[in-house]
Amino acid sequence: MIKIVLRLISLLLFFGMINLSAFAQDKIERELRIKETEVPKEAKDWLNDAFETIKKPKWYQELFESGYSYEAKFKLKGKFYSVEFDSLGNIQDVEIEISVEELPNEVQTGLNKLLSADYKNSDIKRIQIQYSGEPDDLEDFFDENSLEGILTRYEIEFIGLDEAGDSKLWEGLFSDKGELIRKRKIVLTPSENLIF
Repeated sequence: MIKIVLRLISLLLFFGMINLSAFAQDKIERELRIKETEVPKEAKDWLNDAFETIKKPKWYQELFESGYSYEAKFKLKGKFYSVEFDSLGNIQDVEIEISVEELPNEVQTGLNKLLSADYKNSDIKRIQIQYSGEPDDLEDFFDENSLEGILTRYEIEFIGLDEAGDSKLWEGLFSDKGELIRKRKIVLTPSENLIF
């Protein structure tokens, strides 16, 4: 009962923060660890079809400005995976954590251009390659390595120190050609869990 009350208080605080920054270009998310039984069947079925060898992924409900989604996290072949589904259990994208050395040259160039133009100092915190597409195309990509219908992007989280001396956590989304698609500030919220 106490856990439910704490979860409700946490959600109220979270949605209060959203109201305060509803018009900002901020990324506000809150992850709550959930049981597999709380996840839509469609999400579990897709994950089992695409990643037959994983044992027990950790499931999260991710709350954000416009609603919520489900996320499965697991480690496979030495890499951290994050698979996001919408509130109905439809696959949205698959993200795999990579190192800066694994970024294509075009993306490294685009990232360096952004960081040198906007910040006097920066520190990269996390890089993920992001795959999206139709559910069958994504499943074929992970089952058969077929690139047909797959959109590849790169999500990069970094701390940037601007000319005024303010340091903030940012997320940049880049195309596979290194073009900046979107940049937004990450607003950290109280959380019951760590990323992994």
